[in-house]
Amino acid sequence: MAVALWHSPAVAQAPAQAPVANVWSLEDCIRMALAHNKTIQAAYLDRVVQKFDLRVAEDKFTPKMLLSPSVSRVQSGSTSNGLTTSSRVTAAGVAATVNQAVATGAQITLGGAQNTLRQVGVDSTQAYGWSIAVVQPLLKGGGFDVARSSVLAAQLTERNNILALKSTLTDTLIAVTTAYRNYYKSLKSLEISRQSVERARELLGINRVLIATGRMAEVDIVQSEADVASQEFNLLAAENTTDGARLELVRLLDLDINTRITPQLTFAVEPIAYELESAKDLAYANRPDYQSLLLGIEVAKIRLMLAKNNQLPDLSASLGYGRDTVSSATPATAGMSGGWSMGLKLTIPLGDMTIKQGLVAASIDMEKNELNLVKQRDSIAIEVQNALRNVEMSFRQVTLAQRARVLSEKKVSIETEKLKAGRSTNFQIVSYQNDLVNAQNNELTTTIAYLDTMTALDRTLGIALEKWGVSLQAKP
Repeated sequence: MAVALWHSPAVAQAPAQAPVANVWSLEDCIRMALAHNKTIQAAYLDRVVQKFDLRVAEDKFTPKMLLSPSVSRVQSGSTSNGLTTSSRVTAAGVAATVNQAVATGAQITLGGAQNTLRQVGVDSTQAYGWSIAVVQPLLKGGGFDVARSSVLAAQLTERNNILALKSTLTDTLIAVTTAYRNYYKSLKSLEISRQSVERARELLGINRVLIATGRMAEVDIVQSEADVASQEFNLLAAENTTDGARLELVRLLDLDINTRITPQLTFAVEPIAYELESAKDLAYANRPDYQSLLLGIEVAKIRLMLAKNNQLPDLSASLGYGRDTVSSATPATAGMSGGWSMGLKLTIPLGDMTIKQGLVAASIDMEKNELNLVKQRDSIAIEVQNALRNVEMSFRQVTLAQRARVLSEKKVSIETEKLKAGRSTNFQIVSYQNDLVNAQNNELTTTIAYLDTMTALDRTLGIALEKWGVSLQAKP
């Protein structure tokens, strides 16, 4: 989706013009991030190379052909006893070689060549031939597991690359989600500040009426005037905070800095329904970091298997056949030859400590991967338990904050009526109004914090992308 669909090109070319207002849901912002965020774009570009690397690795057992055509001309001359002679030789030929890797570790090579030689005054000569050779390792380098190890390792690497993409998408989209909610909270806090300014000005108006009717001393209005100034100061700070939150969101979405977004956040504060053990199992099955460690163990097993195989002597059997044919108008130069060949070759390295070194390194790497897996499993269990507890605690805080806000509204309403009847003071009203502002901000803050803890729980369980409906198959 192009940026021009979301803000006019004129805005991008002339930032001084009025920005375009947009009402976006969180889902809209996620779609925009998938389409425009530079980190996500770079991750999908990496996938192009990674997929091609896998294709190259899986092409191991496909025949590879090398074609080599050639042509040359040699012209020479000589002078002897006043006579000049010249000679011109033209040669043309083509050679082809086909190599085939076999799943047993064998290598099959099929080669063929044809050459033509033409010389002035001499009959043309043509030579062509072909050969086939098979070399099968019997110990070191032989067997299905060894031959297919590079392909399996590439497939495991591809799965790990997909997990890395999942982590990148999750981190980026959670950053977008957090920024979106923070911007929403800033706007709501700004609205609360404006309401508090209106209440302070309304109280100031009531005070002036009471002073005019002789029911309040003129000096008592200072408290209300000071409260108006304080609330206006808080409003200015809230406006600055809101614009900062907006800029952070448009930065993550890679939009023009003048883009105005009106968040449309709908949510329900409900208790979670996860049991600890089922939540841990869900995390083990979906967490990219844990799954990556499992893949790491599989790769370490392959390396250990290859290191053990490398300890064996190099024994290989070979079998080959070849035939060459030369044709010419001169019978003496024409002919045909060919024959079979077979053999065994044994190579035993002596005193080479690097071979043992590879086995030691592979064994230690295997043990370290297993230790890291156990460590990560324990860490995930603790993270899941903490995430569940944080969500439960945050839910209780939202409930208490909602109750406190309702009671604060009642206090302000009752005390305002008492002030009109001359049974309260400015100080009491201002105090209760400040309590209401704090209660409203606490409710807003705890509600956004609850949503963030729910998102953090989804991240801990590794199901954030599934919750958003984001697929890893292709770039949106």
